[in-house]
Amino acid sequence: MALHLLEDWCKGMNINPRNCILVTGVPEAFDEGAIEPILRVSTEYLSKCKMRGRMFVREEGAFAVLCELPSAVEPLQVPSTIAVEDGEWTVITTGSQPSPVPASDVAFLKKMSAFLGKEGKTLADMPGLLGLDPGVPQRESAPSPDEWVKALGQALEKVMPPHPESSPYPFEPWLEHTTEMLQEWAVPDAEKRRRLVECLRGPALDVIRTLKLGNPGVKVKDCLEALDHAFGRTEGSDDVYCKFLNARQQKGEKVSAYIQRLEKLLQRAIMRGAVAVGQMDRTRLAQIVRGIQYQNPILLHLRLRERQDNPPSYSQLIKEVREEEERQAAGEVWEEEVTILIANETRRD
Repeated sequence: MALHLLEDWCKGMNINPRNCILVTGVPEAFDEGAIEPILRVSTEYLSKCKMRGRMFVREEGAFAVLCELPSAVEPLQVPSTIAVEDGEWTVITTGSQPSPVPASDVAFLKKMSAFLGKEGKTLADMPGLLGLDPGVPQRESAPSPDEWVKALGQALEKVMPPHPESSPYPFEPWLEHTTEMLQEWAVPDAEKRRRLVECLRGPALDVIRTLKLGNPGVKVKDCLEALDHAFGRTEGSDDVYCKFLNARQQKGEKVSAYIQRLEKLLQRAIMRGAVAVGQMDRTRLAQIVRGIQYQNPILLHLRLRERQDNPPSYSQLIKEVREEEERQAAGEVWEEEVTILIANETRRD
């Protein structure tokens, strides 16, 4: 019903429903002027949303609010609920599921989508990975988180060699992506371990089974370390950490590209025990400040040196850097256009 209300409301106002969200469960006594500010601060993705109207829904005994975003809504970027005082509001998009996926699973699915992209796969490949017939019409609802995990496991199986000990290098991308996903997935460690085990096959699964025999409650970090020791490069913690400290921005390399390259080395250092997980953000930022050789204005504009006592996370940092790079690139284009315009005017004179 809520999805139909969203579509009908947008049609009546002649706006694109793909650019809108519907917020339901807003109490009747709630201050109308406070709704939009609450939505904007709830998540960065909704920071530019604009309230288009509200309507009392008799069946729910509460108001529904229609909000519009500047562009098409990405369902995975929108929380299914927004916590407020004395309760929570439900958020509906044109891509909403009948049973909203928990926020923790949404974060996991986003990380998995990023992994598939790096491995040359897209969400369109999922039917094949799940063993479904591409010719069969897709159901309206998306696969459940458990089905996504199964697909991820099959995708990872393609990345890992049948006998990792004979060819360890293809294992490295798997370890990097899996470590990154599990670190950012906000669920209990036991759930992370369960999902990790579901993704493993063959010799890798045997390693974890053996580990769990000695310690049934083994942490997922220890599982990844065991896999690294079994199939990863035979590098000591000192060697890995030295590579991380010696990584410098190369000539012609964007700051964002340097940070992404550095992150892989940092993950290796963490896996080898050279860097504690709790010191990850601080260690990363300190090396970035040391390693940036070009485009120093980014250091100044983002005040990276001054933020070392309270460093941003990797996702926040890379977002800020890429936005600053785009801003600088736009400024350079503008300066070039002005120079050409002045030159043309000079020739006419």
